[in-house]
Amino acid sequence: MSLTTAQHDILVKYLKEIEIKTQEPFEEFYDHIATAIEKEQPDDINEFIREVIQPSFGGVKGIKRILLNQRELRQKLIWKRAKKIFWSLFGWPSIVLIMIGFILVQISFNQFGLKFTMGLTLSLGLFLPFLIYLIAAIRLFILFGYENKPYNSTESLKAIFTLIHLPIALLNVLNFLIVPIIFGRGAFTTFLLNNVWANTLLCAFALLYGFTCLKLLKENFTFKLELK
Repeated sequence: MSLTTAQHDILVKYLKEIEIKTQEPFEEFYDHIATAIEKEQPDDINEFIREVIQPSFGGVKGIKRILLNQRELRQKLIWKRAKKIFWSLFGWPSIVLIMIGFILVQISFNQFGLKFTMGLTLSLGLFLPFLIYLIAAIRLFILFGYENKPYNSTESLKAIFTLIHLPIALLNVLNFLIVPIIFGRGAFTTFLLNNVWANTLLCAFALLYGFTCLKLLKENFTFKLELK
């Protein structure tokens, strides 16, 4: 037996009222509460949710706490997976591609100069994953809207955003705060121009980081909530 249309609408409205806006927790809470409704068959769904279901989670604050805990666990899971992907790139045969990348970056420095090479590699390694993320987020938003879903994104995608946005945020801090205040732009530019290997390492790291983020975006993360 499944919920009636009226019961479904009441449950969806409740979950929206307590601001569950992402796919995974919305569907988990929906399935959990719907199962309880089907089992108990209460006469008043609203009263059953407010007087029985909600207190079983510790009220709205308890539900929010569950969401926060699961979000933190999911974030740790994705960071752990990112580390595994990143370090796997130094194994065989990926290490060959890294060595080729080092050589190509150095050739680019010699042929096209520092600005072009830094701009290209940072764009590919840091800004391309961010662009792909935006496209994926917009596509999901449109898809969920077209299917009339009560949520507009996924927890997994939001967790990956932190990983993608972090180096961009650090670059902004470096460019607008640390470099002008601590080092001075002139001294920092001179350092970059005279340290090809440092530039090569930075560019290589950016490319590896970008590849890691792109691979994460392709993976399908599933994470089941612990609902009691």
